[in-house]
Amino acid sequence: MNLLSNTHKRIIIFVIAILVGWIIWQVNISLRNPCYSSAFSRCFLLSTTTFLIVYTPFEIYWSIRDLWFDRWTRLSFKYVEVSKIFIEVSDGLLSANIIKKNNLTDSFTKKAIIVIAHGFSDTKETLQYYYLPLVYQGYIVLTYDARGTGKSKKTGKRSDFLRRIDDFKNIIDWVKNQSEFSTLKIYSIGFSIGAITVLCGGIPNKDVEKIIAISSMSYYRQNIPKLNPLIMISYLIKRVKLFPTEEENRRLSPYLVMEALKNTLSQEEWKMISKKIMLIHSRNDRIIKYKNFKENKKISEIHENNLLIYKKGGHSLKKNEISLVGGTLHFLNS
Repeated sequence: MNLLSNTHKRIIIFVIAILVGWIIWQVNISLRNPCYSSAFSRCFLLSTTTFLIVYTPFEIYWSIRDLWFDRWTRLSFKYVEVSKIFIEVSDGLLSANIIKKNNLTDSFTKKAIIVIAHGFSDTKETLQYYYLPLVYQGYIVLTYDARGTGKSKKTGKRSDFLRRIDDFKNIIDWVKNQSEFSTLKIYSIGFSIGAITVLCGGIPNKDVEKIIAISSMSYYRQNIPKLNPLIMISYLIKRVKLFPTEEENRRLSPYLVMEALKNTLSQEEWKMISKKIMLIHSRNDRIIKYKNFKENKKISEIHENNLLIYKKGGHSLKKNEISLVGGTLHFLNS
């Protein structure tokens, strides 16, 4: 039996809510309220309020349900060594974990360290299901709480995305200056806002040899979610800049960062840059639309082998975890 999709359910509830709002409008008219003249505002407000009362609880339920089913329980760290550190940035300290296999020799078999940048509402533990398999394959992983999140909550604001990019650059410099890691290749992986971070901060950086961007925007200003009411409320509460200046938009838009760098390089030089980038996206991502992926793909001219596209999975790529790890390892090992 085919079940209704979330989109179909939303359409049904939306239509029902409109009908209930229309009934309230008709009730006001039957009570001889001049809804088409002097009392229009009052009648319209009552109908709109009724619509929201009917529709909003369902939207809240679906969002909370998705968060619940998308959750991952905390994973155990058997045969894995976790070092808790703090990395200094411009206005404080960022909490970070360095994760590697217990056997030191095996830990260095890949000769690379991966810096993980999480999403807007995440912490450094959120992507454990994704990066722990990379550790067991011999990579060292550095995952950190971005400013304003997790154990870095007292350092800056989570909504300061430009500072996140600066912090990422500081972390790359920190890795280079550690004798333990100075000979290792540096790779980076980012999810959502973290993908913007690693693209904008990593593409121009010659020290970052491979970049994986998962569910990334292309143009910040045009594509930051403004139509989803719950996301909008969250962004407004956390003071996310929805309307950046031209300069801020230029620095926060991977498409524009790639375009600017591309214009300064020869075709062969840019080809070498594009080889170090992998883009991953789901066609049914309702938060960062699939068109972002297509725009980033177009400007970067990335080879098809460095693209991973899912038909379903949404923004968090749920139920695609195994192939996500497999695709990541294929790119990192190549």
